[in-house]
Amino acid sequence: MKLTQDELSHLIFLSGVVRDGNKRGLMAETIECLTYIAKSVPEVDLPEGVIEQIHNLIDKVEEVLRHENDRLHEIRHNLKRTDR
Repeated sequence: MKLTQDELSHLIFLSGVVRDGNKRGLMAETIECLTYIAKSVPEVDLPEGVIEQIHNLIDKVEEVLRHENDRLHEIRHNLKRTDR
């Protein structure tokens, strides 16, 4: 089964509305749709500029997640010290 260009364009539109409108209640569903698409293709041929932007976004996400993880480790460490 294939998604048509119109269906993909509509998903892009909806994704933009959710993102730009800060519709947090719909972000999980939007990410799930995009994840299904990403998981269904072995590779995607994209322009160099788009790939660069995707890599920058991935770097940003990884940096934030690492920072949050480090912060959680620090909090747990401090909690263990106060339990003594």
